[in-house]
Amino acid sequence: MQYSKFNILFVILLMVVPSRAQIPAFPGAEGFGAATTGGRGGRVIYVTNLNPDGPGSLQAALNETGKRYILFNVSGVIPATMEVLPGHGDFTLAGQTSPGGVIVRGFQSYAEENPSSGNFIVRHIRSRIGDLNVYPSSSWVGADGLTLGGVHKAIIDHCSFAHASDEAVDISRSSSLTIQNSLLAETLGGHSDLGGMLINYSSSNSRLDSLSIHHNTWHRIGGRMPEISCETQYCGGQTIKLEISNNLFWDPQIEMWYEGVTGQPGASFNLHMNAVNNLSFARPGFGNGMFHIDMLYPQNNSLFFQGNQLNLYPDYSDYDLFYCCNDFPDNNPNHQTGAAQIRNERWPYPSIGYTAAEDLTQYMAAHVGAFPRDAMDLRLTSSLGNETIDPSTINEDHYGDAFTIVAEIAGTIDSDNDGMPDYWESRKGLNPNAADHNGNDLSVEVTGVQGYTNLECYLNCLSDYLVSGESSSPCAVAVSTKTDEKKSNNIQIFPNPGYESIWIQMPEISSPIVLSLIDNMGRRILTRQCTSEVEQLEVSHLLPGFYTILITNNNTTYSQCWVKAR
Repeated sequence: MQYSKFNILFVILLMVVPSRAQIPAFPGAEGFGAATTGGRGGRVIYVTNLNPDGPGSLQAALNETGKRYILFNVSGVIPATMEVLPGHGDFTLAGQTSPGGVIVRGFQSYAEENPSSGNFIVRHIRSRIGDLNVYPSSSWVGADGLTLGGVHKAIIDHCSFAHASDEAVDISRSSSLTIQNSLLAETLGGHSDLGGMLINYSSSNSRLDSLSIHHNTWHRIGGRMPEISCETQYCGGQTIKLEISNNLFWDPQIEMWYEGVTGQPGASFNLHMNAVNNLSFARPGFGNGMFHIDMLYPQNNSLFFQGNQLNLYPDYSDYDLFYCCNDFPDNNPNHQTGAAQIRNERWPYPSIGYTAAEDLTQYMAAHVGAFPRDAMDLRLTSSLGNETIDPSTINEDHYGDAFTIVAEIAGTIDSDNDGMPDYWESRKGLNPNAADHNGNDLSVEVTGVQGYTNLECYLNCLSDYLVSGESSSPCAVAVSTKTDEKKSNNIQIFPNPGYESIWIQMPEISSPIVLSLIDNMGRRILTRQCTSEVEQLEVSHLLPGFYTILITNNNTTYSQCWVKAR
């Protein structure tokens, strides 16, 4: 065979020119969604208010198209569900840039049968629906904490989903997704027994496939741990690649559920699944196993389970923990292997840095959820560190701590609006007066690899700092987003919820004392000096909803949540 000079030259070039490896969405991104690029190379959009829509709002930033980084210089509650419209992906949503954190009342990207959006990164966002009778909103509020329907290529990292009225997370007709380091907690009301994560539905235009669910915590969730099922005809005979690993199921009420193709007798999809080092930490008397036995019956299911533990049965693991019913304490371990193919080697899916199951509780206590942590996440994660189980019912809001972020925390100065604060640009040799966020000057120095933009380096450094409380020398993040605000049980509010008048008992602190009332948009609507131990406020004129009462003495601020009832 004869080769032309052109062909020989082409081969030589292939040999001497190294190919650029695909870098992950950010250092630490893993799984099927790790290749997401988000807003890399795009423009910077700051969210400047907590309005449900309109100029400066988060919804307005999501409504834009093209590559973009969405950053915050506000903190507080956005009283509406945020929606990514079809075709409006290609963004990085950096909740870590909010000085005190942001709560939305739902986040979704959804289309019924067709693709919706994709290629987006979401980090450090809290999404809590809340009881609309207690926390009403004049804007639309959905039912799920997170809805991903028709999404292709996305990664959700360090987010907190709680107080949904349907599922904390709903995934349908989506592919190449990762959900990692996130917290699912306390679904309220009559759907709480099915309130965890639903993986369901597929279509020819938008397949359900290639999902990585790892290093997440289900906390005080009644069911769907997750549920793996499919209720659409298209699922029959299709293969679904799935990784569910290193998840902590805290105080589970039921096992991980599997239903195959529901409503179609004899039909099934082919589940090709890795499940590695998951841990269920159940209260004494829990009657179920860890995985539903039906997963082992379809002969085309091909499963790799390794290192999975249920604390009540330390001598058992993996297939020992499959069962059907609520009398597992009398019928353990499982001896059935069914017709499924049991693999000896992991499916070669995108890599996960596995954590040993015995270390998972402490890992979650330190790392899971959105940062900086607020009162609700601190309550939930502290029980992990202490290995204590809350005895209260899981379907009610017993603590009133879901919407306690105060808006009035100052952010850092960014003179050129390129997403990087002036102090950091100066430290890293960049120009704080020139928009150089898409340069690659810092990638190798900060991350050890080439390809990240300067802004991506800062955003990841900031995330690492918030989670660990420390900053590496290359990152040089020194700004603190923490305040000396304290959640104080010494502030007593009667009645709570209240209607016409309320009485506030001051903490035992010296004068001068200033009382402030903050509404659910983070606005200070009342400020006054306090001259007595008990202060009365007339509140009949206030709209129903949740408020924060601040008591300030010198440089210390105490806070307590109060609800104005209908």
